[in-house]
Amino acid sequence: MRYKLPPLNALRAFEVTGRTGSLSGASRELGVSVGAVSRHVNLLEEFLGYRLFVRQHNGMVLTQWGEAYHEQIASAFELIDGAGRGLQLGSRHTIRFRAYTSFATEWLTPRLPDFRRRHPDIVVQLKQSLNETNFASEPLDAAISALPVMQRDVASVDLFNTVFVLVCADGAARFKAMQGDFFSPGAPPILFARREIPFWEQYFEQMNLPPPPFASGLEFDNLSLTYQAARSGAGVALGQLFLVADDLISGRLSPAASVCVEIDLPHRFVYRTGRDTPSEIAHFRNWMLEQAAETLAKMAQIRKNLADLQVPS
Repeated sequence: MRYKLPPLNALRAFEVTGRTGSLSGASRELGVSVGAVSRHVNLLEEFLGYRLFVRQHNGMVLTQWGEAYHEQIASAFELIDGAGRGLQLGSRHTIRFRAYTSFATEWLTPRLPDFRRRHPDIVVQLKQSLNETNFASEPLDAAISALPVMQRDVASVDLFNTVFVLVCADGAARFKAMQGDFFSPGAPPILFARREIPFWEQYFEQMNLPPPPFASGLEFDNLSLTYQAARSGAGVALGQLFLVADDLISGRLSPAASVCVEIDLPHRFVYRTGRDTPSEIAHFRNWMLEQAAETLAKMAQIRKNLADLQVPS
């Protein structure tokens, strides 16, 4: 027999346990019981004749033999995974990328044709989700996250901070909003998503206005829908500046106040690193940074224009 291999299920249990640092984390990822994971790890240790983990009250810590073995086993699984994706897509390489809905719809999707023209051999598989990014339990190469991802072999770069500005398409609504008139009969309705409510309240406080009139506004499921409604003249939306910068430059939307409110909520591009990381991820990261730089320049120009308006709010 050419290969003297341990049971493959035991190898899988070992790789995931070493990556997540716990039997329970491996149990969730593999969809089996904690006891089953523990038995597989014990079986592998018996097969190899080495202790791979130190069991502690707060998790599983790799021994020096376990660390060396885990590095090689993880690389082997990466090679197997890459071989499978290569068969599925022929000579084309794939980046598995996740972003939240409004980022994907409003900012990324219109720009992807440019990436495709530059890198026709790289496929971007785009998944939309609001869940916290976890490279240990998800088959991801890169993602957008507002939080730092403190995981092994994961790095991040900042793209944008969060800057809010009111936007609308209707001229009458813009005039009333510029005067801070959201409360009288005939005032433009505010267009909001529920998770935006704290930001609306912070924005109105900055404008020295009473709390936003949510009861007379229109509620939507996500930010993209509020922007679409604003473009059609349905009312006033609270735009994240990097998402609506192109609309403001083109005139599809107009600023409905001269006030910008910046909060410390960065949008980060997070991605896998390590010696086995495909070079395609670096191409995608560099392209994202280039696109972000162009958007940041537009944001700076818009903020300058708003400062020059000198319209009371």
